[in-house]
Amino acid sequence: MVLGSLVYGNHLQNPFQFDTVAYITNHHRLDNINEQLNINYLWKEFIHRGLLQISLAFNVHLDGFRTFGYHLLNLSLHLINSVLVYFITFRIWCYFRSIDCQSKDDETRFVALFTAVLFLIHPIQTESVIYIMSRSEVFAGTFYLSSFLLFQIYLVRDRPIKTSFKVLILFIISIAFILGFSVKQTLITLPLMLLLYFLFGQESESPSIRWLNKRKWGIGFILLVGISLLFHKLLTDELFLIGESTAGEDIGRLNYMLTQPSVIFYYYFKLLLFPINLNIDPDIQLVTEWWSWKFITALIGIAGLIYFCCRAKENRLLLYFICWFLIVLSPSSSIITLSDLAAEHRTYLASYSFYAVIAFCVYKVPHLVFFNHSTKCRNIILVISIFISIIFSGLTIQRNQIWASEVSLWNDTLKKSPQKIRPVINLAHAYTTTGNIDLAVEYFEKALALNPNIFATNFNLANLYLKRGREEDALRLLQTAALIRPKIPETHELLGEIYLKRKQIELAEFHLKRAVEIKPDYALSMRNLGIIYYFHLKKPEEAAAYFSRALSIDPNQK
Repeated sequence: MVLGSLVYGNHLQNPFQFDTVAYITNHHRLDNINEQLNINYLWKEFIHRGLLQISLAFNVHLDGFRTFGYHLLNLSLHLINSVLVYFITFRIWCYFRSIDCQSKDDETRFVALFTAVLFLIHPIQTESVIYIMSRSEVFAGTFYLSSFLLFQIYLVRDRPIKTSFKVLILFIISIAFILGFSVKQTLITLPLMLLLYFLFGQESESPSIRWLNKRKWGIGFILLVGISLLFHKLLTDELFLIGESTAGEDIGRLNYMLTQPSVIFYYYFKLLLFPINLNIDPDIQLVTEWWSWKFITALIGIAGLIYFCCRAKENRLLLYFICWFLIVLSPSSSIITLSDLAAEHRTYLASYSFYAVIAFCVYKVPHLVFFNHSTKCRNIILVISIFISIIFSGLTIQRNQIWASEVSLWNDTLKKSPQKIRPVINLAHAYTTTGNIDLAVEYFEKALALNPNIFATNFNLANLYLKRGREEDALRLLQTAALIRPKIPETHELLGEIYLKRKQIELAEFHLKRAVEIKPDYALSMRNLGIIYYFHLKKPEEAAAYFSRALSIDPNQK
């Protein structure tokens, strides 16, 4: 707890970042939090991460839009998860090796503790902890890990448990699974991980394994048919499971699936081993062909890891952890097409298995090399674990500082992803927010040169041009913005204002009426329509109606 607070303590005052602004400060539902802080909202919005939204509304209720409370809750959940990781790892070692959990086995205690420390301070975790909307990962992780630990208690071997208590445990696991699913759908993998945990811990002659061995061909056939039908549906129906989405249209499910093996093997594994050059918006090359060397070599690499785990002495343990990583990561790195090909926060829960293997290796390797020198082994293990902890803590603190402002975050991102347009746009927006208009214009113009068909670039640059008095340039960009996204009322409002100023009354009236059609409570457009009807069209009755409507919406209208 103390270590986590020290490592992450420098981020508690960080501002809202990235799409957190849209999901929190500019989210219309958070204007009235009372309708979210009740059970009916959870029931109605359950599948749309309703519980996550309730947690955000709870923060608004406690402390408004000050970021400290949001960061504190994220950090608290992460600290709780790290404690859960300690107990889970301890019990995994006991269960797989049939050790009494009351024993004082040095390896079990060290691996459990160091795994929890790595989970707590590894730099790749910063995005999940610091990025407020990544609360979905951390909060879902709390439900996932709590359920897993309860299942371990359910399977305890060293002392009998009453049937009534076992029933209670299963009931709590079910509730946690259901609630966690309303935070993030990662929980869909929990039943499979619990089943594998149970099976991997069974002896070869146990009734469960014998039952499976008798029916293995039938089960294998059913799984093969089921997987084949699923993939056929996935590859022939782009809307299956995800519905209509820009990711499905822009990337395509097949391309996304072909890209993910290389993302896992070349990007996630690299960052877990060497957590430098962390990036909120990595530039990942899209794989579009089956014979791509990245796809083939990544598959071979992953298959090689699985083969090594099967052949290793601790095969059950290592194989379970590779299954954990791949299965827990699968909702975001397989068949569900997402807009971003890779994101560090997706590894939050999956990476637990990596930390457990690293902790195991740190303990085991010195004992294999110096098997007759227990004191020397302990000293080496202590030095290595402290060294790794210091390095990771330093890198995490450094990464926290990069998240301290929009400008520092997107400057860092642009250096690491110079070919991507989103860092350019977001850096321009950051400079706009800080009042550095010259740099904002410069970066928006760079973004416009990279891609002239992005709404945000055209709209935001037009606003800056208007502030600079470049009305003609602003008009051109707003016209483009209206073509790209015709249902944005603010675009039509600005066009209406420009045309009104130029006394092009027909065009002004058209765009202002369009703004009101899209947004019926748009007071500013109502007021400007009142001006048109009173001063230019000489229709005082219609003008009075517009002025009255504008004042009823916003009494402070000038």
